[in-house]
Amino acid sequence: MGLKKGKELRSTFIKYVFSLGIFIIILLIINYYLIFIVSFGVYPANYSEKIIQNNLEKLRESPKVTIDLLTPMCSFGVYSNNGDYLYGNFSKVDQELIWDNYNNSKMSSGGKNYIVSIKREDGILLIKYPLTLQYKNEKLRSILPNGEITIIILFIIEFIIVLLLLSNRFAKKINKELKLLLSATKKIEEQDLDFPIENSNLREINMVLQGIDKMKNSLKIALEEQWAIEQQKRAQISALAHDVKTPLTIVKGNVGLLMETDITEEQKSYCNYIEESSEQMEEYIQSLLAIARNQTENSTQNENIYVVKMLKHLRNQGNALGKTKNIKIIWKIEIEEDLYIKGYKNELERGIMNIIANAADFSPNNSTVKINCFIDNYHLIIEVIDEGKGFSPKMLRHGKEQLIMGDESRTKNGHHGLGLYIANTIIKKYYGDIVLSNDVNGGGLVTIKIPL
Repeated sequence: MGLKKGKELRSTFIKYVFSLGIFIIILLIINYYLIFIVSFGVYPANYSEKIIQNNLEKLRESPKVTIDLLTPMCSFGVYSNNGDYLYGNFSKVDQELIWDNYNNSKMSSGGKNYIVSIKREDGILLIKYPLTLQYKNEKLRSILPNGEITIIILFIIEFIIVLLLLSNRFAKKINKELKLLLSATKKIEEQDLDFPIENSNLREINMVLQGIDKMKNSLKIALEEQWAIEQQKRAQISALAHDVKTPLTIVKGNVGLLMETDITEEQKSYCNYIEESSEQMEEYIQSLLAIARNQTENSTQNENIYVVKMLKHLRNQGNALGKTKNIKIIWKIEIEEDLYIKGYKNELERGIMNIIANAADFSPNNSTVKINCFIDNYHLIIEVIDEGKGFSPKMLRHGKEQLIMGDESRTKNGHHGLGLYIANTIIKKYYGDIVLSNDVNGGGLVTIKIPL
């Protein structure tokens, strides 16, 4: 994949920080111009001090001091030489405070307010004035803080606005590049592996995209190989299942001919078992062919499976299986006749029969397999108990997994660790579960639980 080099994320971030710095400088220049150059409704910080200096003689010689000789931001008071307040516009608090500061040679009165004293014939004039930017409008002076603080607040607000705008632009740019990653991963998630990887303007994103492209190509090759293997398996299964149908048809035909001869009742029952099992095998082969054609078995959820009827059918199959192995299968069914569940009868029977066959396979000759069927807490419970060696610790943990066997030598007898796996797969379709344990007598105990 030929991805372009792209810019580094670091350089993009530095560009963002540089832009932010430029905007800050511009804001400072604009604020300075508005406040100090244009004098946008603001007195200079030393305005009161200049007016006092310009009117110094008048303040000293005039018969009576008035606010007209000062600025609106000033306040004053005329005192006798003994400190008695004669007149002025000081508040009651300032009248004593200003005189005390004057006596103590303290020429400030909190914050940025300063005091100037002027000797007069009738006493001493004390003037309090600010050395800060002040608004020309009296209402603004009463509502807003002084000019310097206003400038700081205004700058902070402007800085936040600029920061948000630039951050939003930076985030949009990064999100635009990240969408390329999200788009690529989403297509891979949807198993669409025939798409070209787009280029990003960021070098780091391109490196990740390059890794995704390599992963996509490797995954495509692996899936194609897997698909080819699956197709080969399906073809082999279809061929094998088709070949099995021919000898099975011969078995069914010969059983039919055998039943027309003069045979005993016991022999007829054996022939019936063979015929029923052959028909069941035909159904299994049809299901196998459908799966090989990639057609899932149609589990008709509207079919009512009457539990007792199904169990009696399984009992007939199980008894026939037991006779071939000299195993006695004892059934105990404690379920109402009209109880049914929704599902696919042949599929569910196959799952339960796998467990019964598994118990019979690993039971010694002339032993007993007990099957208890009952209802507990709105669940159908089927317990299959054999008299074999029981499950090993490995089987108790992994017995329901595919190709897992407690004794590896069992493959020699035709066992491949599929019985419990197939049964568990089917039971899970009915939201049920299979529990493996060992009976108190040492044999294996498999419990099937299916919610009603």
